[in-house]
Amino acid sequence: MEEPMKIIVIDDEEGMREGIKRILQKREFLVDVAPDGETAIELLEKNAYDIAFVDLKMPGIDGFKVTEYINSRVENKTVVVIVSALATVEAAVEVTRHGAFDFLVKPFTPVDLIEVTDRALEQRKLIFEREHYLSELNSERTLSRQLINAMQGGLVVLNIEKKPVLMNPKAEYLLGTKLETDTVLEDLFTEEGLQDTISGALASSPQGITTKILETLHGDRMLQYRISPLVLGDQINGVIIIIYDFTEEWKVEQDKNRFIAMVTHELKSPVAAIINYINVLQTGMFDDQPKKLHEILERCKIRGEALLELIRDLLHINRREAGKIEKSIERLDLSEVLASQLEFYRGQADARKITVTLGAPESPYYVKADRSDLDRIFMNLISNGIKYNTDGGKLDVAITRVGGDWSVSFTDTGIGMTQEEIAHLFQEFYRVRNKKTSGISGTGLGLATVKRVLAEYNGRIDVLSKPDKGSTFLVYIPAA
Repeated sequence: MEEPMKIIVIDDEEGMREGIKRILQKREFLVDVAPDGETAIELLEKNAYDIAFVDLKMPGIDGFKVTEYINSRVENKTVVVIVSALATVEAAVEVTRHGAFDFLVKPFTPVDLIEVTDRALEQRKLIFEREHYLSELNSERTLSRQLINAMQGGLVVLNIEKKPVLMNPKAEYLLGTKLETDTVLEDLFTEEGLQDTISGALASSPQGITTKILETLHGDRMLQYRISPLVLGDQINGVIIIIYDFTEEWKVEQDKNRFIAMVTHELKSPVAAIINYINVLQTGMFDDQPKKLHEILERCKIRGEALLELIRDLLHINRREAGKIEKSIERLDLSEVLASQLEFYRGQADARKITVTLGAPESPYYVKADRSDLDRIFMNLISNGIKYNTDGGKLDVAITRVGGDWSVSFTDTGIGMTQEEIAHLFQEFYRVRNKKTSGISGTGLGLATVKRVLAEYNGRIDVLSKPDKGSTFLVYIPAA
């Protein structure tokens, strides 16, 4: 006797999950329920389920994360059906990308639920059939439509005349087109070199089968094509093309190369300047001019300190990206953190007669964060508010409530910025360069780091500025 199918229903609405449970139990399914993602994962760790009905919008761990967890498990055989009120094509594509099989739109009828369940059971059956087909594929060389549709990569099969005869849904998605009766090769592949490689595969020898790999941009995606002859018996009867999307990996590599190039440039400038100063000193032309020697050494020191600051920022970014920075999340009062930072920079402000004020009339302003993260955010903004200010100017810091966030504003009377400069402000190594900033040191990493750290707390930063009218930086952090 077959064991009854096991189903898990994950939904934060009690009425919804209990309703689904009652309907499915009438079909003699074994049904567990979970009110949230955390409970669902605990149940999934202990039990094997045939079908999972997952609500998208849940507090804490949402439906996307639960679906990703299910599909990341080794030998996963659970068919995921998303339950949501988001009845859009974009939502359907998104849940499919996360590994869901089907989409049940709220509100729905019992008939709708049963139909979706039957489709999921059929998919569950196909998963087992696919495993059976995989064991037979090498010896029988057969193509199973169900197996093809379940492939993670895109698949295109061309006949001996280079006409497309088969495409799986993944290939249609990646290439942005569907296979029709009048589809020709040029409709699918326009990238340089791809058609020549396909022709070469058809002209190759069945005894010397090789797979050619090409990586090209297709629209905004970086795709990898693996092109092999399709051999039936002892003859080449077409071409098999497997397509993989590695856009994310490619973007990471591009960002890494760009970052290395920028780091090299930023490190080269101060090192070259220091070496030039030393070369001047070695000539002995200023041996009898102590004042000039002191001036050159001071310039070397400034350049060296800027280089050291850059290295520290780079090390911090590297450690943060690698997850090697330990955090201690605690309940902190923003007004106390800001007051401490403003006191630290009081000497720099006084030296230029810049008036610094803190407007926090309704203290405390609690947030949950790591103290060093808050210090890094405010240190950069206060330092910039002084460095890019005018002598005798003002820097006003104020805290207000905006919805569920605390808004901390840093308003200076400094040199200001154009809209074009603001657009690049949070890019790594970007610094506003003009006559007014020529004597101001910095690494160009401060504001990029501020934005990164804020994002980790679901915070954000905005800028308002006009040339010669000063700037206002607005930091939003969720209130505790």
